[in-house]
Order: sequence, then C-alpha cells, then structure tokens
Amino acid sequence: MTKAELTVAIEQELTSLTRVSEVVAQLLEAAGQDLRPWHAAAGAKYVADLFMGLENLCGRRYAFLGRERPKGPDSHRRVLEEFLATDDLGASLTPELTDRLRKYLRFRHRFTHGYGYEVAWELVEEPLRLLPETVQVLGQLWREWLLALPDRGVR
Repeated sequence: MTKAELTVAIEQELTSLTRVSEVVAQLLEAAGQDLRPWHAAAGAKYVADLFMGLENLCGRRYAFLGRERPKGPDSHRRVLEEFLATDDLGASLTPELTDRLRKYLRFRHRFTHGYGYEVAWELVEEPLRLLPETVQVLGQLWREWLLALPDRGVR
C-alpha cells in the first residue's frame, strides 16, 4: 500500500465518520423534541460506529505498516490501547478524550453483544453529544499523521 492509497482509505473512513456525526446532530434534535425509546438504541449504534470507525482507521495503518492487527477476545481493547500509546496519534490526546474513547469502546461492546432496548437515553446522551467534537479531533489527528509520513520508503 502506498501513501497515496493509504490517504484515500483514511479519507474514506473519515468521511464516513463525518456522516455519522451529521446524523447524530439530527438524532439529538429529534430526541430533544420528542424522546422515544428507539432514540437511545439509535444513539448507542452511532456511538459504537465511532469506535468501529477508529478501529478501521487503525486497521488501515496496520496494513500500511505491514503489521498484523490484534486478534483474540481483547483485540478491540488492544487496538485502542496501541492507538493511545502511539506518539504521533493517540498519545497526544487529552485525558478527557482518551477516557471518552474508552467509553465508546464499552458502547461498541454493549451494542454488539447486547440488546438495544437495554440502553437508556441517560447513558447515551453525553457520548452522543460529544461525538461530533470527537470526530473532528480524530480527523485532524489522522490527517496530521498522514502529512507527517514521508512520501517514499515507508512500510
């Protein structure tokens, strides 16, 4: 994979996350007018989508660097922790944003392995409200990482 191919792949992921962010704004508006039980399930899905998008971004990076993606029962946590430990990526995030990403991981797990009716709006509202800012910060971080990569000789 070349840097140009990596850039296209990462921009596709960031575009998808931006779209999720836009839909979240619509959901928050609709829920604010007439909160329904399915708003919490939809919100949890979008919060889980944010984490899955981050995993996809990390997966693109692993492929570019020729590294194997973590596998096994704790692979999602390991992907996040490796991202957070990477100096030119997650290590530069604030402690607040680091905690937020860990919370998004827990939503991903709960949404994937649980039932939507078990999710309460009170649990979803804050991470959902913070999602657009999180997407913006992650987008800037990944774009800066891409710009810092040399054009040649990286694998």
